[in-house]
Amino acid sequence: MMTLLFVLLGLGFLVSTKASKAGVIQKNLAHPLEEIKNVQRNVNVILKKRKKTKRLEKKKSLTEDTMMQGLRKMEYAVRGDVVIAANDIEDDLKSGKHNHSFDRMLYTNIGNPHSVGQKPLTWPRQVLALADLPNEMGIDHPAASHLFPPDAIRRAREVKEALNGVGTGAYSHSQGPQKFRQDIADFLLKRDGVPAVFKDIFMTNGASAGINMILSCLIADSTCGVMIPMPQYPIYTATLDYFGGQHVGYYLDEENNWDLNVDELERSLADAKQRGINVRGFVLINPGNPTGQVLSEKTVQDV
Repeated sequence: MMTLLFVLLGLGFLVSTKASKAGVIQKNLAHPLEEIKNVQRNVNVILKKRKKTKRLEKKKSLTEDTMMQGLRKMEYAVRGDVVIAANDIEDDLKSGKHNHSFDRMLYTNIGNPHSVGQKPLTWPRQVLALADLPNEMGIDHPAASHLFPPDAIRRAREVKEALNGVGTGAYSHSQGPQKFRQDIADFLLKRDGVPAVFKDIFMTNGASAGINMILSCLIADSTCGVMIPMPQYPIYTATLDYFGGQHVGYYLDEENNWDLNVDELERSLADAKQRGINVRGFVLINPGNPTGQVLSEKTVQDV
């Protein structure tokens, strides 16, 4: 900047020395001074713009206001404030410096029976162990029949065959291995008498992933809603909030062991339609969560 000012000043004096009259000299002397002021103003403007740019660069691009508002709105009570407070108390207990009258936390916010001491089912663990192990250490090991029952070994061989003999560490079909999906279809036919096609079956990593997958298809816009029982496991309301859908609650009959009442279903559906909600789905939880009831055969038939 200083180099530019000196150049302008030198040009001004050069012009002024070529003039013969004092008035012209003063006029030309004023010209470079005005140019200097203009340059200073321009430089100040540039510096201000640079400072503003730096401030914008430092500003966070992801905030509560710029994040997906569906994610911000959703609430998942089983992992909310109560659980966070319990975690803090558990940290106190581990530190040994506390005034609590107990020395152990028992979490009952989710259905997690192993965490409270329930023994795992033996047979599935045996099959998984054999499926995970290399053949020479598992299903083909000389002592395998002494360590595992024959049906577990047989099923582990079927699992490995369904996974193309490579074990459980490789990616499979996006819907799940074909052999497993065919087993599911055969089971549904045997249990319910309803034919099923393996190509229409999607295996998911737990129920939550399946719920998320289905609701992501059903909720096309903010007018779409899904009927859900009250009380219910909060994943449904949370996921609906995430996708911007509407809750259409129907109340279970507490006086009748939390059974489902068809008249209540009709009331809920009619109310939703009156509010302009496009009801796209209906959630039936059986056995109930968190109510624990098993719906009667008549109720299921009525639905």
